[in-house]
Amino acid sequence: MDGELLRHLYHTWFDSHKSATSARHLYSDAVILFIYAIAALSGKSPRWARQKGNWPLWARRLAVPSYSQLMRRIRTPRFLAQWRAWDAEFRASLPRSPEKCVDGKPLVVGSYSKDPDARRGYLAANLWGQGYKIHAVSSAAGVVEAFAVTALNAGEAPVATELVQALDLRGAVVRGDANYDSNRLYAAVAARGGRFLAPRRQPGTGLSDRPHHPDRLRAIVELEWQPGAAQAHARHRIRIEQTFGHLTNLPFGLAPLPNFVRRLNRVTLWVTAKIALYHFHLALKYTRTNAA
Repeated sequence: MDGELLRHLYHTWFDSHKSATSARHLYSDAVILFIYAIAALSGKSPRWARQKGNWPLWARRLAVPSYSQLMRRIRTPRFLAQWRAWDAEFRASLPRSPEKCVDGKPLVVGSYSKDPDARRGYLAANLWGQGYKIHAVSSAAGVVEAFAVTALNAGEAPVATELVQALDLRGAVVRGDANYDSNRLYAAVAARGGRFLAPRRQPGTGLSDRPHHPDRLRAIVELEWQPGAAQAHARHRIRIEQTFGHLTNLPFGLAPLPNFVRRLNRVTLWVTAKIALYHFHLALKYTRTNAA
């Protein structure tokens, strides 16, 4: 567990209005968030995380709900919305960049898993697996600006088309690989004020008779005919691989899904908490760097 990060979260949540209780709930939102943060930071289940013997000594004065109470609160849509709100707040303190990339990362479960929400899908290099996938738009600064969790068989371009509609892309260049070569995605990015750029699956071939978005035609000319453009595009695309690498290699990062995280709603909450903690880590690091 990252003790320093947990201490900062403790003061962030319990020094705010989130520490207040309501007539409906005996335990505050901050307590429920804190227990789930312990679980996410440690890679352990909420049952393990609610046991005070697994907490740092300075936090053990808190009263904790029963396991059934805890799980009822965790399963509510409101709890996921709280994590998303905190993620947005952490993310807002980080620098922005006009260079953005979109990509997906598989979250594989066992081939014999009984999870009804997990689906079989393509991984890479003719490999197939079963599980889920994170679809993310990240900036060159390493910030995950939008993401969604789906079954592994979901198409990358359609999900990305949904993601970019929630972003302000004025003046931005969004880069993808050949899986994202879609007229609808080009149009969606253009509608938000940005420009999309992705290579074709079969460069150098002809075009169909259907209408093509002007930005897609421009991307074909740039990536296939301008010297060095394809290589520069690939160099920029490394940014999202670095973001995924950082997200997954932190001590509390997004490791392979533990066996207690199954079903789409649980996977979505787990991933959301992990990304929020990642952004909180970046925000603390950014604050210290600027203060030095």
